[in-house]
Amino acid sequence: MSLRWKLAIGTALVAVFAAGLHFLIGYLSFRQAIEDEIQSELRRWEQAAAQSVVFEQGRPRLSGGDWPWLGSGYTLGFRVLKDGRIYLEAGIVPDDPGPDWARAERAIGEGYVLELFLYVGEYRRALANQLKSALLTLPLAAALAAVFGLLLAHRLLLPLDRLARGVEKLSRVEFPSPLPESRGGDELAALTRSFNRMAQTLKEAFERERAFTRYASHELRNPLATLQAQLDALEAGVIPKEEALKEGRRALARMRSILDGLLLLAREPRAELEPLPLRPLVEAAVRALPEAARSRVEVDLPDEEPWVLADEGLFSRALENLLQNALKHGEGRVRVTARPEGDRVELWVQDEGPGVPPELLPKLTQPFFRGGRRPGLGLGLALAAQAVRAMGGELTFQNRNPGLLAAFSLPRAEVEDV
Repeated sequence: MSLRWKLAIGTALVAVFAAGLHFLIGYLSFRQAIEDEIQSELRRWEQAAAQSVVFEQGRPRLSGGDWPWLGSGYTLGFRVLKDGRIYLEAGIVPDDPGPDWARAERAIGEGYVLELFLYVGEYRRALANQLKSALLTLPLAAALAAVFGLLLAHRLLLPLDRLARGVEKLSRVEFPSPLPESRGGDELAALTRSFNRMAQTLKEAFERERAFTRYASHELRNPLATLQAQLDALEAGVIPKEEALKEGRRALARMRSILDGLLLLAREPRAELEPLPLRPLVEAAVRALPEAARSRVEVDLPDEEPWVLADEGLFSRALENLLQNALKHGEGRVRVTARPEGDRVELWVQDEGPGVPPELLPKLTQPFFRGGRRPGLGLGLALAAQAVRAMGGELTFQNRNPGLLAAFSLPRAEVEDV
């Protein structure tokens, strides 16, 4: 049995139990009220009948002619007995009183007993009608509760159905589109958000793994071929040992650089953002450059030093790679500029080179993209973009006249919050 039907049946059972309990309490209360009313009427008419009986010479008879039960709207009668013999009878006395008659008796003196009969058929029928309506209403309540339970189960289980289909897709390494969240921000919405984050994280990890495999197989092919060629030439005696070792070490160094860069890209960094002054971060990145390169770098920061929310290690990785790229592929001086813009701080790194063709701008952060025969592995800008993205920013590039401008922004930290 599906969970949807279990919820529907459970809802119906709860509704039937609640309705049955409600009707039972109402029925018992109504029956008790009727019994109390009957007993009250019996006592009243019993007293009235007893007051209407007088004794003359030891025998009972009715006094006067204005008897209260006449014209009262009640159907009743009484008789006076002694030793089982009837001496007086008035009103309507049933021969065989059934459940529609209520009976009461009392001693009225000289050994006589007054026996009173009151017709209560209307009370009994009202009580039976209430019981009948309750028994007829319970199945209807159960049916309505089952329908409501099905609708409620469908609404409640719809997000779970989506999650089940999404998990099934993930098990087949198929990444679903983000699932819509249920309204109201309830637990199901939180579960859906968690699933969407997990699916996105798994997708990014899988894409990094595939990219690692693709890039490794492509980029390691050349140094491995070079190493193999040198070993074959050495074995054949074509080249001297010293030359083979030199080329082999060069191929191994390139392979190590490629693997180090791929491992950095494969491990998505976790940013631990904290308020940091911008100037020491920029100056540390400049100091990390070779001394000859530092002389080409100009730093232009505001007099009122801005603070940013950043991860010190990731910021250094991003800025150092941008500076190295500008110094290697640009010309002239490299300018580092920062300006507060609202709740963020914008940073720019611009060289004075020729820039790049416009159609190549979107490809600059792709791993191993070198834009022609430029030297290097083509990993620096990819690592810089990864670091900026981990800190909540985005690395963009624009051609300027002259030069190439790299820009990214970070959240601004207020000094009083530090």
